[in-house]
Amino acid sequence: MIPMPVINAALRLGVKRLWSKGVTIDELRKKSRLADAGFKLVASKISVAHVDANGVPSEWIGEEGSARCGVLLYLHGGAFSLHLPNGYRQMASSLARKTGMRVLVPAYRLAPEHRFPAGLDDCFAACRWLIGQGFPSENMAVAGDSAGGNLTLAVLMRLRDEGGPSPACAALMSPVTDLTGGSPSVHGNEDSDVLFDRQALTLVLSTYLDGATADDPAVSPLFGHWAGLPPLLFHVSGSEMLLDDSLRAAERARACGVDARVKVWPGMPHVFQLIGMLPQAKQSLDEIGAFIAERCGLPRQSSTPANAQSMAAPS
Repeated sequence: MIPMPVINAALRLGVKRLWSKGVTIDELRKKSRLADAGFKLVASKISVAHVDANGVPSEWIGEEGSARCGVLLYLHGGAFSLHLPNGYRQMASSLARKTGMRVLVPAYRLAPEHRFPAGLDDCFAACRWLIGQGFPSENMAVAGDSAGGNLTLAVLMRLRDEGGPSPACAALMSPVTDLTGGSPSVHGNEDSDVLFDRQALTLVLSTYLDGATADDPAVSPLFGHWAGLPPLLFHVSGSEMLLDDSLRAAERARACGVDARVKVWPGMPHVFQLIGMLPQAKQSLDEIGAFIAERCGLPRQSSTPANAQSMAAPS
């Protein structure tokens, strides 16, 4: 097992320093393909079925029969412009095992070729497709990380506004909820974050937005209406720049009567759940799986204690 300080040091040297060198999206995509190759061996053993979800190319992860238990829509991260297919197949497969559900992962359109709201429209279309397949909403959940967490919240808000059935719950891993950069941790955790600095936010904004403003609720869900959303679970690193994106979002949700819980993991990199060998990654996915299973009325799995701080809504 590689020690966590070694992993963080490698990420700091291999990823964070790229921002100061003015890295481009093309260069990031090249590096992400190299990183994704490391997941290929494990991903090759995962059951994958390709499907067209309302015009959005998507992958079913898990056996077809598992959909009888429920379905999980997983929206991947990647700064709205990257995708690690093998890495997310591994993540989705883990959640499928922990929940007993079948997981749908849409390959939504990416910026800058397809700017806002193309990716959000695709995620919403895939969600509506799932609903149209007849899966009961009480046995349906949504999850996402980073940019995918942003899209998860935006999809839930649009579903509510259009009067569609709401999934039973949603799980967010280090979601970006405020693209204006207004979260205090964007500045306060810039040094401790091993992946990003503020130049990363500048690149995301220049790549993703297409005339929309960063405080548009569909771009930054923090500024949206939170009332009527399903129960939410946030898992986030205590040392990352996006820490307050989760804390502030959960606070606004709770103020509107939504059951929103946050778990803060000290010393972890952004979306550490992708590093499957980490005990903390396994524990986080255990707890997310248990949350989803419980909210969807499925058998709940046990979890073991881990080094994290939990902040839950008052009972």
